Amino acid sequence: MVRNAGIVIVTVIIIAILTDAMITILARPQLGRKACNAANIPYKTVIAHRGASYWAPEESYYAYMIAKEVGAEYLEMDVQRTKDDVLIAFHDDTLMRITNVSSVFPGRENDPIKSFTIAELKKLDLGKWFNNTYPDRSKKSYNETKILTLDEVIDIAKADGTIYPLYIETKSPDNYPGIEQELVAILATRGYITANTNTNHPYAPVIFQSFEIKSLMLLSQLAPGVPRVYLIDEDMVNDKGWDVIIEEAKKAGCAGLGPSGYLGWPWLIGKAHRNGLCVHIYTVDRKWQFRLLHWFGADGFFTNRCELLMDYYDKAHKKSFKDVIVSIK
Repeated sequence: MVRNAGIVIVTVIIIAILTDAMITILARPQLGRKACNAANIPYKTVIAHRGASYWAPEESYYAYMIAKEVGAEYLEMDVQRTKDDVLIAFHDDTLMRITNVSSVFPGRENDPIKSFTIAELKKLDLGKWFNNTYPDRSKKSYNETKILTLDEVIDIAKADGTIYPLYIETKSPDNYPGIEQELVAILATRGYITANTNTNHPYAPVIFQSFEIKSLMLLSQLAPGVPRVYLIDEDMVNDKGWDVIIEEAKKAGCAGLGPSGYLGWPWLIGKAHRNGLCVHIYTVDRKWQFRLLHWFGADGFFTNRCELLMDYYDKAHKKSFKDVIVSIK
């Protein structure tokens, strides 16, 4: 019996070693590291998805402040445009899910973002929804939390006088003709896009992302020095196929792909790596998911819990996460 148990253990070990070797061959993680280095993007990238949005209202002052003070490498945001041509940080096409639009503007709950002025949007509250939805994470300070403009996010990022990196998505760009030009102009004015690459930060100070390849191609013309990441969902893969998506990304000069976690298979990641593309997977919040998808070859993650990902990657926090949270009353 002891001899049989030993055989089983040895067999399991051999299978595990062979499986690990096979995944490494498929995923080619060394090529992912190389692709990150070529684009001046940190390998094992910690991207604070809409800020530290597990702990505070998404794309709000507090979400970005927490992520920045803890030390996430990039503050991630979605950019849309108001009726009076102000760029704002907001994910959804409408306001219903996370604001009190139904009480402030009854009858306009399902109206698109572009139908509101910035003055109107500033009347809305992001904090009440968060506090009601997540009472265990609620804070009095979150009450009356406001939607931010792009310039206000940059103010947060640059509050200590440095260029804190941003990861910016052109959200539904077909709804906002010319948004790429406006985005690039603002970033250039605020020092994120310059002829001088010395921004007092070791990595690319801004990364563009989009589900729309046309938007990325236009951004490549407007700001060729800024890395671009092509966001991918399952429907896109079913419609086009992985090979076509890779060719589109390469044609647009993208630095990488941003697939959903459901597309994080080593053979898909490995094909991206072999084509010189890094892979940032969205949106991942659990350590077992970090572990599995990193094993499968992911080069970084969009996460609502940047503090957990930093712990997984063994990256030191700039400030104690517990102290940062406790300081918000």
